[in-house]
Amino acid sequence: MSNSFKKFINTNGKTLSEIREIVKEMTQKTVKSIIRDTEKELQSEIRKKIREEVEDAEKTSKRAEKIPEPHFFETDKPQKDREELLAPDEIAYPHESIPDNLTPREQALIEKIFEMRKLRQITYNGYIVQRCAEVTFVMQGEFMSDVTDDYPRTAFFGMSMPMYAAMSNSQLRTYFTWRTDARRGKYRQTDKPYVLLYAYELLNKIGTVSSTDAFGKLLDLWENADFAKKYLDELMPRWIKDFYAFNNVSEIYPDINKFLKSDNISETDKAISEILEKNYKNKLSFLAENSAYDIKKSIFFTEENKPLFEEAAENVLNALDKFLTEKDIDIGTLLCGLPKKDHSWKPFDKAYVNLDRADGFHAVKISSSEYYCIRRGEPTLESFAFFPQRGFIGYILKSIEAQLRINTGFKRKIVPNANMLLNDLKNREKLLKAVSGEDFSDTIKKAVDDFCTKKGISPKKSSSGKSENYGFDYVQYTRKNIEIDVSKLAEIRAKSDETARKLIIEESPDEEFIREISEKISDEEFAEKITEYSNFSEELNLPQNIPENIPEEWQNFARKINPVQREILSILAEGKNADEFCRENNLLPETIFEEINCKAMETVLDIVIEHGEIIPDYLGIVKLL
Repeated sequence: MSNSFKKFINTNGKTLSEIREIVKEMTQKTVKSIIRDTEKELQSEIRKKIREEVEDAEKTSKRAEKIPEPHFFETDKPQKDREELLAPDEIAYPHESIPDNLTPREQALIEKIFEMRKLRQITYNGYIVQRCAEVTFVMQGEFMSDVTDDYPRTAFFGMSMPMYAAMSNSQLRTYFTWRTDARRGKYRQTDKPYVLLYAYELLNKIGTVSSTDAFGKLLDLWENADFAKKYLDELMPRWIKDFYAFNNVSEIYPDINKFLKSDNISETDKAISEILEKNYKNKLSFLAENSAYDIKKSIFFTEENKPLFEEAAENVLNALDKFLTEKDIDIGTLLCGLPKKDHSWKPFDKAYVNLDRADGFHAVKISSSEYYCIRRGEPTLESFAFFPQRGFIGYILKSIEAQLRINTGFKRKIVPNANMLLNDLKNREKLLKAVSGEDFSDTIKKAVDDFCTKKGISPKKSSSGKSENYGFDYVQYTRKNIEIDVSKLAEIRAKSDETARKLIIEESPDEEFIREISEKISDEEFAEKITEYSNFSEELNLPQNIPENIPEEWQNFARKINPVQREILSILAEGKNADEFCRENNLLPETIFEEINCKAMETVLDIVIEHGEIIPDYLGIVKLL
């Protein structure tokens, strides 16, 4: 038996290529195993080296200084020699050196600061990691809560969100000295971060005996740190509210609004809060600012009549509140809007606060427009989403004005347009049904009537028995037939020619021109032209292309106005000024506006032009005429 055959038998009949693949696979497994073992040893060595470096840095952190004091060095030595005084192993976070002439008490404080800094780090699976800022802050704050100091220097501090771990020894000693005085009620002027750091401690109840103690000190800081009011007034209101919601302090402080400063609350916010609490007194300004009907442009809305509107509006809102409440509708949501989740809210925003230190979140109603609650198991702040129904408010104001005009005998009457009301309430079936009936508008009228009766307001009577308006001179508009005496026109023309000749310089070309024109037009032709023009206004009244898809009263209005008046309405409907058209046609704008309004009062029972503009409620239908 040959050697080749023996080898073939020993390899179980494998070929050379198969054996090579087996050897290659075994080699790869061996290499991978060696690499894994090497990596483990390297990781262990790296971790060990990191721990050694960190421990070394912590040991030398006692000798750190951000800005070395001049007396720490020999200032007469060259810069290079002075730098050599700080050995590499002495440079530690936050790079501040410590003088050698510390007292035992100061040395003990520096030692405690060194221990405090170590609380920031923990070891996890062989790695050194840092705790989250809120947890670190509380641990370090509690560790240093009893520290007092009388540091003679004031180290500058400019961090936007301060924390102990980022402060140098000098900054920490400056803070502990300031805090010592602050806890005694003495707030010396200092840098903003020191004040914020103290506020963070109180929010986390560090250095206090209870939640109410911390809350009281927060209020005291806000009230008495006069130099810090500018930024505390921005931050404290939200922090105070959040603290109130996350801690049990209501037994000692039952009314949080007593401590919230209302100087920065806008008039709109005040009005919203009062309306939601069903206080409708002095709400006319709020209604006028959020109305589709601009009542301030009304000729009836004067300083003299403003008190009437104010009190009548209060009476009407109370009546509507009762009317709508019976139909399960909240008038506050129509006038103001609804509270909704405030997605921008974060508890104790711009502060380090560990919520695990809090007593527990609970529902708190700060005001009618601000409410802490639980939604889907999470603390939530619901703040007001301002969304007034402008058409609804406009209808109320115009209805009040319409009834006041009647009750005071004002010379012009107006009729509120229900479209402005209904457009706001589309797709709101219950609400639409409530306001569509006559009882809704009757509620407003009755409320105004009751108010006027109570105040003794009614149209005055003149000695002739005619009604007089309240606070206005009564003007009665009547039609007058104007007739032209054609026989006198020739005499008038002669006199005007004679006056013209006296005014014009002799031999002037204008005089000759006037003479030629007057000779060409005979008295008969002149009289004929006057008669023709006297009938022209009747011919202008012939309406053209009156739309059939508009209400009957507007069709009647379109039949009454002449083409010139229709042209004026067309110009105004386009938002243009009609003065130029009136000048070109020798018309007085005020006169023609009055003529149009008189015809509108006869047909649609309201004026259509006010202050040289189409009233917004009728702009759409005027464009169709």
